[in-house]
Amino acid sequence: MKKILFFLRKIIPKPIFNFYHYLWSLLFALICGFPSKKIVIIGITGTKGKTTVAYLTYYLLTKLGFKTALSSSEYFFIGEEKIENKSRLTMPGHGFLQKFLKQAVKDKCEIAVLEVTSEGLMQNRHSFIDFDITVFIGLHPEHIEHHGSYEAYRNSKGKLFQALSKSKVRKTLRGLLIRKTIIVNADDFEADYFLNFRAEQKISYGLETKIQDSFQITPQSYKITPKGLEFTIENKKFSSPLLGKFNLYNILASFSIIKALGFPINNLDEFLKDFQGLPGRMEIVKAKGFKVVIDYAHTPHSIEEVFKTVLELLKPKRLLCLIGSAGGLRDKWKRPIIGEIAAKYCHYIVISNEDPFNEDPMNIIKSIELGAKRYLAEFEIEKPIEIIPDRKEAIQRLINLAEKGDVVITVGKGNEPSIAFKDYSLPWNEKEVVLEAIKNKNHSKISTKTL
Repeated sequence: MKKILFFLRKIIPKPIFNFYHYLWSLLFALICGFPSKKIVIIGITGTKGKTTVAYLTYYLLTKLGFKTALSSSEYFFIGEEKIENKSRLTMPGHGFLQKFLKQAVKDKCEIAVLEVTSEGLMQNRHSFIDFDITVFIGLHPEHIEHHGSYEAYRNSKGKLFQALSKSKVRKTLRGLLIRKTIIVNADDFEADYFLNFRAEQKISYGLETKIQDSFQITPQSYKITPKGLEFTIENKKFSSPLLGKFNLYNILASFSIIKALGFPINNLDEFLKDFQGLPGRMEIVKAKGFKVVIDYAHTPHSIEEVFKTVLELLKPKRLLCLIGSAGGLRDKWKRPIIGEIAAKYCHYIVISNEDPFNEDPMNIIKSIELGAKRYLAEFEIEKPIEIIPDRKEAIQRLINLAEKGDVVITVGKGNEPSIAFKDYSLPWNEKEVVLEAIKNKNHSKISTKTL
């Protein structure tokens, strides 16, 4: 079935394929009774950080006493009920979101938080959903080959804000009228584009840029430490165990959503302290003498941010990196760039499979290797690069190489439950593989000493 769908996507013109999804959205909106009219809908979009912002928002709303639904790339929540997203699609098609919202309304959820993707928007999977708050968290080149250009990618994101501007449905939350609100990351280059859409209320957040004609959430001061984040907003001190500047932006986005709903943020400090983040997002596994960082980063910008954050905060003696890139229809342009970034920041590089999908894995790996070698040659630097297609072997290799003071970092998979090949999916748990590799390393040392 997957092969047939992939073939059809290649031969059917995009407008027809997108209209096909529009009809599914219409059909199930009719069947489900247009459920989004009966629940407050928050849509979150951006190149990276959507899942963290969505989960944190769901977590904070739940702690504030609101029964909340969440649709994300990893799990679906209806209240406290947790369902694994086995499709691995952030916005599943064929009317899924309408059915999801119907169940959320049936189970008396008051708010639904939806991760929204450019492809889902391009294919009209958001159609007939009445959004109340739309959030733009940042944009970087991604899915360019699929959309045709960076501008087309950005404009697909814009369809979410266009949908908000056209929504006429007025909703209340416990008697409070919810204003149609646009929230943007003020420090992103594309902030003005998304603020230009019509809304009753506009909120921006950031650390550097002041935007006129919008309510802005900006820390009066902030500190990024190896133990987490400390910052002050509205004379209230907050702390979080999350690492890195990018996570401060994620927190500000969630705080902006709480503000947009009409609630204060000064009582969120205790909840924020307890939020440990998501598995596979800057997740640190401690071993004897070294650390392993597992992260989902899969775009050049996000990978570079993770490498820089680890170097700045953890200050490793060496950074040992596992990199890869997805295949199929996904962006081939970024593969050599990922290689260049690894060559710039890492002391030892292993290139392995991430999600080859329908493509020859070695084509992907060789493109990444080319970028790494090109960077090293240009700056006349020598660094070891290994190709180990088997990701489990690759992780074991880096763990075995790790010495006191080193940090091993794996990017691209995070908490994803499988590695997708052309004809099958390999069940996968990056953290379990890391823990097993550490155990094998320790066992090997014990055996050697015994001998």
